Amino acid sequence: MKVGCLIFHGFAGDIYEVLPLAQALKEAGYAVECPTLDGHGLSRRHLAASTRHNWLASAEEAYKRLAMRAERIVLIGFSMGGLLAVQIAARCPAEFLVLINTPYFYWDIGQAFRNLNRDFRSHLSRYLNSLLRIPLSSMLQFRLLLAETKRLLPTVVCPCLILQAKQDDTVKAISAEYLKRQLGSADCSLHYFPASGHKLLLDVEAEQAIQLIKERIEQQLAARPGS
Repeated sequence: MKVGCLIFHGFAGDIYEVLPLAQALKEAGYAVECPTLDGHGLSRRHLAASTRHNWLASAEEAYKRLAMRAERIVLIGFSMGGLLAVQIAARCPAEFLVLINTPYFYWDIGQAFRNLNRDFRSHLSRYLNSLLRIPLSSMLQFRLLLAETKRLLPTVVCPCLILQAKQDDTVKAISAEYLKRQLGSADCSLHYFPASGHKLLLDVEAEQAIQLIKERIEQQLAARPGS
């Protein structure tokens, strides 16, 4: 049975955040769908005109496209993309769920200050750029999506792998523990990456993270060969 991997990027981001993983899974022989969410990858104006309902519609359409090419689907979400992956897992059949730096709580101010102490100029520029790039209306949509997704967590029962970077300044690292406890899955594991920041798949431990995801997908497929 053909296996497909559906990968969602993060809030106000684009597919380049998850591209190394998408390429690795494609090279491993999986069918891969990696959509650009509605309103993303363009301008601030386009993002402001899009809502959480549009983002979810993008995710659902991508699931339908992949389901035409694959009988078994693995859902993978980075950051806000993890919230969308949970939403899809609550609605549609999923073989496995992978959450990467997915928020339960967001903005780790303490980690942001530690980053500024370590490299003030580059991190300050990044934080200011985010403030200018992301409309307030979009932040509200993100917060509503987060609240709605939290209520769905107990309904998600497929096996799950949670990856969390310890130096994440966008998502509080403690989010991973809350996700693990709140998910309805009886098979949910958690792995931390101590040296990486929010964009784990582009950071110093990207190779280890990608290898772990590949191994866990293979193990899950072997454990449930006929599902």
